[in-house]
Amino acid sequence: MIENRHEGRAAVSQAEEVPERYITAREVAERVGLTPDTILRYYREGRIPGRRMPGTIRPVRFLWREVEAAWDCKQQLAFDDRIVA
Repeated sequence: MIENRHEGRAAVSQAEEVPERYITAREVAERVGLTPDTILRYYREGRIPGRRMPGTIRPVRFLWREVEAAWDCKQQLAFDDRIVA
C-alpha cells in the first residue's frame, strides 16, 4: 500500500489503484451516526485508525476503508458515547 501523508492528497491502494481522499472526523461521524467528538476520542483511544496531518494545527484525518475495516458497532460503542439522532 502506498501512503501519502500530505494534506489534500489521496492515498492509493495497490488492489484498487483508485485514489481515496482523507476525510474528517465530522464525515466519519455522519457515516456512523456518532458525534465528531466521539470519533476523535475513538482515534485517541486507538479504536479506529487515523493520521495526524502536517502543519501547525495538525488535524486528524481518516481513510474510510481503514475505519470501515476496523469498525465493529457492538464493540465500539461504550455507555457514554453520544449517538446522533
